[in-house]
Amino acid sequence: MSHAHATAPTQFVEAKGIRFAFRRFGTKRGVHLVFMQHFRGGLDHWDPAITDGLAGNRPVILFDNAGVAGSSGETPETIDAMGDYAVAFVHALGLAQVDSRVLDWRLRGTGVHASRTSAGQAPHAAGHRTARRRALAGCQCPKVRNIN
Repeated sequence: MSHAHATAPTQFVEAKGIRFAFRRFGTKRGVHLVFMQHFRGGLDHWDPAITDGLAGNRPVILFDNAGVAGSSGETPETIDAMGDYAVAFVHALGLAQVDSRVLDWRLRGTGVHASRTSAGQAPHAAGHRTARRRALAGCQCPKVRNIN
């Protein structure tokens, strides 16, 4: 049975001592598109009109980062830690590479840093490039350069 945003069951996977809540839907083939919310936003904060539209031609994953909504643990204290948890989550699913979408309404542009971490561009990411492409929404990043 194929699922959509509203009908996909919540699943769980463990990584870095965190039990991450997520939903997977869309097509079976293609590079997964992982949706990463703002600081305290969870997988239920995405608009189904957007996620279902994108799931029409690729697999989509919505997830709650550490300490948010259905996931265990404490909310990360830094943006880099948010990115580190996102990478651990993706690897726990056995995905070598994903595209990511970051909603950054409340992070004032710092979601770029979490996105960079997941792309292996942060110094501590040890060159592991997990995110193939990134889309940043709601970012105001006047001091950030070269985020590709």
